[in-house]
Amino acid sequence: MSPDCAFRPARRWLCYAGGALVYAMLPGMVSAQQSAADSTAATPDSLTQPRRQRLIGGTTRPTVGAVRWMAKRRQVRLRGRDYGATGLPIIYYSPSSGWNRGARLQVADYSRRPYRYKFTFHSVNSTKGKRTNYIRLKVPHISGTGWGIQLRLSSHRDIRARYYGLSNDSDRNEDLIDVNHVDFLDEKYYFYILEQPSVLLRLVRAIYGPVSLSMGLGLERNDVSPSGDVSFYVQEGTPDGVVDGVSGFVSFTLVWDTRDDPSIPREGLFQEWSYETSRNSLLGLFFEEIDFQRYTVTDARYWPVGERLNIAHRTIFEALKGAVPLFAYGEFGGSLRVKGLGGSDTLRGFDRQRFTDNIRLATNTEARYHLGSRRFLKQYFELHGIGFFDTGQVSPGVSGLSLGGTHVTTGVGLRTYWNADFVLRVEVGVSAEQAFMAFKYRNIF
Repeated sequence: MSPDCAFRPARRWLCYAGGALVYAMLPGMVSAQQSAADSTAATPDSLTQPRRQRLIGGTTRPTVGAVRWMAKRRQVRLRGRDYGATGLPIIYYSPSSGWNRGARLQVADYSRRPYRYKFTFHSVNSTKGKRTNYIRLKVPHISGTGWGIQLRLSSHRDIRARYYGLSNDSDRNEDLIDVNHVDFLDEKYYFYILEQPSVLLRLVRAIYGPVSLSMGLGLERNDVSPSGDVSFYVQEGTPDGVVDGVSGFVSFTLVWDTRDDPSIPREGLFQEWSYETSRNSLLGLFFEEIDFQRYTVTDARYWPVGERLNIAHRTIFEALKGAVPLFAYGEFGGSLRVKGLGGSDTLRGFDRQRFTDNIRLATNTEARYHLGSRRFLKQYFELHGIGFFDTGQVSPGVSGLSLGGTHVTTGVGLRTYWNADFVLRVEVGVSAEQAFMAFKYRNIF
């Protein structure tokens, strides 16, 4: 994936080029016209329909909405099945990681909504040792079983993982990383290297209507080491020490999902309650066990305002308990782990992983406006303009959260959806501490 950018001159051309690539599709965009729909006999999709009928298709004839939904995604039909495939080669330069080269490919079988299965391959490696490699398979419904399955194999090497200490007011002293300042220590003072190969298997069971329950089994190795000659986490230490090595974990997740579409939702609700532990896990009996628990609640809501405007809001609350290792402080849990608090996934305007503690709270509010859509070489593209407002704070305990301790960022962005599935986004955020730009290959929520 491409790096987050904070307006450093050597990085600007990459971020601006990414933004220009997205923005170039704007001229001449018009709403794409869909065909093959019998409007006199069909009725549009609606959240008033039963969820199974809405997602899988419960009528003998496809609705207008279903035909349009498929037309945005289908690229080829083989043996009676509709397939979609999106992918791009990836190459860019970053002063921090050197030349990054790789590719991303996504293939989905759309013979059932939202899809019968989806396979994702992502591999980007840099000349300075950064690695982001994973393959992922999602099967929402295995026919006749009521079960679904998710499998992810990954190997990551983050050469710029951040740690600024446990506090909502942690210091980011620029003098310590400025080579021209008398107090200079190391340019990588707040960074550390995290190597993290892992495998995750998640079994999903449909309970009733929009409710599902899943259990995840994971095995991972976490190796932490200083990024520079002088490191903040080595000098200052962490409350529970740096724990790395091979470990296993078990997670349980309860989901309520009424979204009209998992990739580009315009209406509905997504709620997730997640619990993760390595204590007493079966895998932990055989490997070194990291003794902590993670409780994560995610609430995302979507409201359409007319044909083009959509309001989206997400809240994430998380509590960590036990002997928490350093790497666990750098991300939120749940079915979709994100870096936080700070960076392109949460507080867009602060440095990645800028704030952390045992209690973390983040909100993201977006106004998404559909600027236009077009077809090009049998591909379907949508361009959306984004205005966002993010907040967040951390604390040692729940009682420490307060309105006065909230960090705030705001900004704008452009988001391109390729075949209503593959996402390219470029965003600029501003906080009281810095300005921030990011170019990413995935949606935020």
